[in-house]
Amino acid sequence: MGSHRASIVRAVWCRVRAWLPWLAVLVLLALLIQAVHPRNLLDALRHANLWLILPILGCGIVGLLLRAIRWHLLLGAIDAPNSLLDSILLFTASQSALLVPGGQFLLPVLQRSQHGTLVRRSAATILVQELIFGLLSLPAALPGLGDYHPAGWLLLAALIFSGGTGAALLHGDIARFGFYLMEKVPFLRARIPQFAELQQHFVLVASSQTAMWGSIFDMLAIGIAGVGFYLALLAVGASNVTWLDGLAVYALGSAVGTISALPGGVGANEDISTLVLTRMGLAAGPAAAATLLFRAVNLLMAVALGWLVLVCASRRFQVHPSFSGLIAAIRGVEHAALAGTPSIEVTNGRATSLVPQPVRAPAERG
Repeated sequence: MGSHRASIVRAVWCRVRAWLPWLAVLVLLALLIQAVHPRNLLDALRHANLWLILPILGCGIVGLLLRAIRWHLLLGAIDAPNSLLDSILLFTASQSALLVPGGQFLLPVLQRSQHGTLVRRSAATILVQELIFGLLSLPAALPGLGDYHPAGWLLLAALIFSGGTGAALLHGDIARFGFYLMEKVPFLRARIPQFAELQQHFVLVASSQTAMWGSIFDMLAIGIAGVGFYLALLAVGASNVTWLDGLAVYALGSAVGTISALPGGVGANEDISTLVLTRMGLAAGPAAAATLLFRAVNLLMAVALGWLVLVCASRRFQVHPSFSGLIAAIRGVEHAALAGTPSIEVTNGRATSLVPQPVRAPAERG
């Protein structure tokens, strides 16, 4: 009886723990709305120029395309056979899991499904892209700091997080020290070979020429996002701000959202962006309205476009998409990335559905 109860508790915990970040998200959003007062927020949204949603949406789509092209260039370092269209469709489809905890793992699943590339190889390209994007966002946030010192500490934390992670993966001595520490932890000891392989792939991708010159696409995406945020500020009547202000607030919010590890950075991004805007002299209501307008348009656009591509290109990806299958695949590939076991059902070396079950790994083609 006791063992049965314990197994039930473990099963419930396994289902609940993955969604605990959303509890933090809801708390942070509730605190934001309470701080600015719902009436002020609604008044700002009621008087907003909602026609500006269209160019904000356009900026989001262009930014998504630029990041997809950037990812395509990084794939060259691992000799993945993707065409440019393949990479754009795969990257866009992966946005369907943007708001799912661990959703970044969907892209390696789709890459493996279509081209047979091992998860740990394509995961290295995602790590490189996210770390470089995070580092490039930091200088763009500097103009928005002013005399607001807490924002400077947050940027420093983001620099330590992104820079420290990159250094640990790139520098052999630091990596070996990390593996030495892992040997002291029983449940991590068996994972050292998989971590070491991931680290080797990371070095391969990060030291490639495309990792350097391809960063221009990251910088363009950051600049375009700044334009989108500036348009959101104009939509709520904030005429005393500049594009540089919009870029700085976007970059700072993005950096804080990254280190928060919340799904899509939701909650942390909105709170810090609104706070910085009020420090710039904008009223709390319009500041929160502009931030929520920008974030809602971009997040909903990315998720909707991701699902549209995932469903329409399901035969191309050779998957049968469903929300439950997507969640299961993400949870399974988190284990597969370390254990080497694919989390997708494979038929004749191809993925046919997004379900977590141990199967024979198909031959690698990338």
